[in-house]
Parts: sequence; structure tokens; C-alpha cells
Amino acid sequence: MAGLKFVAIVASVREGRQGERMMKFTKAQFEKVLQPRGHSIEFLDPDCYDLPLLKKPLYFYKSPSDAPANVQNLDATIKTADVFIIITAEYNRSMPPALVNTLDHISPDSFKHTISGIIGYTQGVTGGCFAMSAVRPLLTEMGCLPVKNFVSVNQVDKEVSEEGTTKNEHIESAMEKLFNELEWWGTAAKNHRATRQ
Repeated sequence: MAGLKFVAIVASVREGRQGERMMKFTKAQFEKVLQPRGHSIEFLDPDCYDLPLLKKPLYFYKSPSDAPANVQNLDATIKTADVFIIITAEYNRSMPPALVNTLDHISPDSFKHTISGIIGYTQGVTGGCFAMSAVRPLLTEMGCLPVKNFVSVNQVDKEVSEEGTTKNEHIESAMEKLFNELEWWGTAAKNHRATRQ
């Protein structure tokens, strides 16, 4: 069976976001751990889709072809995923609103029977734990069940460089454990979906 397709969604679109370094870090770790096993990753940045505040999600249109092109393109990318990774900052003890707005434009049917994992970060000391706690039920409701493993990065501006590197072995270890868990469950889900088509 072909490798898994991972779609990593960065949650923050705020000016000066630390998400840039976290995307680079995630990409580098993925290329080290999972790419040699035949898996691939695509990054989905809400900032590139220019979505309005949600008024009419894709499934409100009589035909998906009637929806704006950016929403159709977003949905097409979502449907290619076997595994989702949410890379989330923490805003006011919760997740960034751009993440909710992005996911809510798309029907849960586009996410169903897939697996997800969460990478949280802050410039403070909570490591994104409040954001990750908020994201988990959202992912469950969308149908891409989150695995138990996660990555939590405190003081991201100090722990992860602008180039996406870290000297913190604990962060690298947590990332590898998350990737391994996502690979296991992602493969199981993909194999089972293949028997139902």
C-alpha cells in the first residue's frame, strides 16, 4: 500500500507568528522520521486561503462547484489526507480563531475516518496545553480522531530557531513518538477504509 499522506494545518495567521519556525521544524523532523518510510506531508496555511469569517460553509451550497474557488481548493486538500497534524499556538487559553474558521468551512464528511495529532506551542510556559485541550474535541467532532501523543513546546522563540531547529532532545523525542503513533493509527484507518470502498 502507498505511503500515508499527512496534511499539517498551521493554526495561527497572526502577524509575527511563531508558526513559521514550527512548520519548518515539523517538516525537518518529518523528513528525518517518516519520509524515509514512504510517507509525504503537505502544509496547509489558512493565511494562503483568504477565507472570510464563516457565513456559508461548503455544504450549504446546492453544489460544491458553486462555492468560492478557495473553499473548493481547501476541501480538495483536506480530502487527500490520511492523517492531520494541527500546529497550534495558544491564544487566551484557547486555540487561534483562524483554525476554527478554516475547519468549519468544510464538512466533517471530508475528514471522517482519519487520524490526527496536535503540536502545541507558546512563548510562555504552558506549551500550548490549553489550546491542545480545546482542539481535541473539535477534531473528534470533525471525524479525524486525535491520538494520545502530542508535542508541547514552551518558550518556542527560545527552544526552536527561526530555521526550524532545536537543541532540546525532549522535543525531538516527543515529535518522533507522535509521528510513530500517527503512522500506526493512520495505516490502520487507511487499510480499513480500503475495505469499505
